[in-house]
Amino acid sequence: MLYDILFSLDPEDRFQSVAWGSREAAELYRDLFEGWAAGRRQAADAFALPAGEDSGALVWEENTFYFQFLPGPDNSRWLLMKREDNRLYLLSRALDQITDGVQIYDKNACAVYFNRASRAISHIPSGVNLEGRHLLDLYNLEASVSTTITALQTQAPVIDRVDSFRVNEFSPSPIASANTSYPIFREGELLGAVVFEQTSDIVEKNLKKMESTRRALADFPKGPPNISFSGYTFDNVIGSCRKLREAVALAQKVAPQDSPILLVGETGTGKEIFAQSIHRASRRAGKFLAINCAAVPETLIESLLFGTRKGSFTGSEDKAGYFEEASGGTLFLDELNSMSLAMQSKILRVIQEKTFRRVGGGKDLHLDVRLISSCNEDPFKAISENTFRRDLFYRLSTVMLELPPLREHLEDLEELIRYHLESTAYQFVQGIIRVEPGVYALLRTYHWPGNVRELFHVLDYAQNVADAGVMEVRHLPPYLLKHHAQPAAPAPIDFSRETLQSLMDGYERQIISQALDHCGYNISQTAQTLGILRQSLQYRIRKYGLIF
Repeated sequence: MLYDILFSLDPEDRFQSVAWGSREAAELYRDLFEGWAAGRRQAADAFALPAGEDSGALVWEENTFYFQFLPGPDNSRWLLMKREDNRLYLLSRALDQITDGVQIYDKNACAVYFNRASRAISHIPSGVNLEGRHLLDLYNLEASVSTTITALQTQAPVIDRVDSFRVNEFSPSPIASANTSYPIFREGELLGAVVFEQTSDIVEKNLKKMESTRRALADFPKGPPNISFSGYTFDNVIGSCRKLREAVALAQKVAPQDSPILLVGETGTGKEIFAQSIHRASRRAGKFLAINCAAVPETLIESLLFGTRKGSFTGSEDKAGYFEEASGGTLFLDELNSMSLAMQSKILRVIQEKTFRRVGGGKDLHLDVRLISSCNEDPFKAISENTFRRDLFYRLSTVMLELPPLREHLEDLEELIRYHLESTAYQFVQGIIRVEPGVYALLRTYHWPGNVRELFHVLDYAQNVADAGVMEVRHLPPYLLKHHAQPAAPAPIDFSRETLQSLMDGYERQIISQALDHCGYNISQTAQTLGILRQSLQYRIRKYGLIF
């Protein structure tokens, strides 16, 4: 299909009409795009089109589109757009994760796809294109003994046929494997076949894995599934450093009171654990509710907190907000400094008046909520930068608890690691029971911008990739290993071949690559870490060829 969407543009590049090249695109975008055409919206206002480019790629609503301009009559233009389809790539990468060899053929026994394991069995290099090559041209064997050809000819499965074969170009020595092939049909018509290969090595590895899985499932009832998690307590605050224990002692002391508490600490230092622990140790019998002020759009946060009255705006209904739902309990305003100043002023008024109204409502409701707030930066710095109202700060910080970042209490690193590994071991077939000293040494050199939360993510990664009960340095995420590697001395710059722009592009590519690695290739998190828009990050990924 040449395009999914075809816009007709007038000489001023305003939308005139839209045509559809795929039913899926029409179902997704018809109302919006036809509205653009009716309103004569300009293309440059709708899409981030690269200036002066007649073709290329753009990102819109988190989707990548390939576009092309073609000349039309009377100085008009056509804009052709096709949405990138990643489904085939995802399917092929998914098949690469299977330990058995997987081969797919069409109905003529010509190769369509070999997964990574199948190429390894037949010693076929990854760069060799097999698509369209006939099975008997690839393998030195008779058609009558081919599992795949038999399945195609009989149009019936062939199960566990054991044979020895050679790959004509790549493996002169025989290869023994057990093969199972299934014919594939669509509406009764034979399309091709899939074959699964197993060598003796693959069978042995599968047996060991299945035995480990069997033991893990047999032991599963001994783990915590029978335990119902009802919230954190101070027992979940792990660590013995002086600053952390002082924060716990003060929190336990003020928990029975109703004074507002402000928790100050970087992201991942355990502010919600403290908030829930204070609520559990208080005399309040109501709910504990939390709202992440940084994650909720400004247009929604007011209705979430105050509730809504039916008819106050289109689609509204009578619904209680967090102030009502948490009545008699505790409301945790996480990362309050991310809230707009206008919304902060409304919160301040509620605290002062002890009453509030639903959005669109006319009835005053009494406030009976203990407020615990958090700030992920120095609150006095936030006040000076005019992102945190000074009067609200003094209202909410009757008691202020400062939680130390992990880099300031690395003496607790081993205790935190043991706690998390023991708490989550039941979730993994290969539960880690021992950590090599080199792992501790490497983790102590890292600066931990994500604090304890990042540490726990690192441990989860290690438990996912570990193949035994011992955690080794090689089980750590790649970005940690890169951080640990000693930087090489910078090479001298050849100014006869390099320009300032090429050097800056190279440095930008390196930064983005490291940020992607650090954030586990999560696009949204990487964009937030770099402080740029998601669309800008995706543009640079394509620009520098950072495909993953």
